[in-house]
Amino acid sequence: METEAPFGATLLWGDFFFRAVTTLFVDRVFAHHKTFRGNVSMRILTRISLTLTAAVMLTGAVAGTASAGTAVSDETALPPYVALIRPVSAAELGKSWHEGCPVGPDQLKLIKLRYLGFDGRSHDGEVVVGKEVAVEVAQSFGDLYQQRFAIERMENVAKYDADDDLSMAANNTSAFNCREITGGGGWSNHSYGRAIDVNPQINPYISAGGTVYPPNGAPYVDRTPGQKGMIYAQDKTVLAFEQRGWDWGGYWDSPIDYQHFEKPLA
Repeated sequence: METEAPFGATLLWGDFFFRAVTTLFVDRVFAHHKTFRGNVSMRILTRISLTLTAAVMLTGAVAGTASAGTAVSDETALPPYVALIRPVSAAELGKSWHEGCPVGPDQLKLIKLRYLGFDGRSHDGEVVVGKEVAVEVAQSFGDLYQQRFAIERMENVAKYDADDDLSMAANNTSAFNCREITGGGGWSNHSYGRAIDVNPQINPYISAGGTVYPPNGAPYVDRTPGQKGMIYAQDKTVLAFEQRGWDWGGYWDSPIDYQHFEKPLA
């Protein structure tokens, strides 16, 4: 089934990742009508998202009956999964992008999507990724939503002034951030929008010397199964990304990066 989304947006929606994709003339509208882009287009896209959120959509399974922001249990159907992919501006990227970065805003996309929070409620979050991987990222998070994998928060890293340490300490799931790899020595795959850190406090980075990032993630070096938001080898979270060609840093020997998924440029 297809649905038309104005302004070059891509819509993904449904209880069990029912997909509707349409790309129109929007990039030109965004490029030549900045005021229009910043005001009218976002109001329309928000209305589209809210309309789809309110709808009950069937995909050959039981329809979701809960609404966004409603607490759900394992026995309660989730609200439909909704993801909206659209262009992103330099202003929206804030300090996460600057001149000299390996990609420009025109090579990135902003995904506004629904996720299941630690509070058991559905929430709307956003993540910036490379435009070539935007659809598969939205698909992967759709799988996580279906599987009821909990994410504490998902905010544009620009809200943390692109400070990766602050974002990780807040357990914020994020992707694009124009910066060097940890320890220096070249651009991180985050600089291309081709790396994602999921629940970074619960899934910390452990350096070769044993330093844990973020520091408040130290208790979660213990990978005891069953902890909310934790990623484990060969679990459904890993498989959701692996089946689309992404690698998981939790398989690395040194450093070990439990939060990290990446799909480097070929």
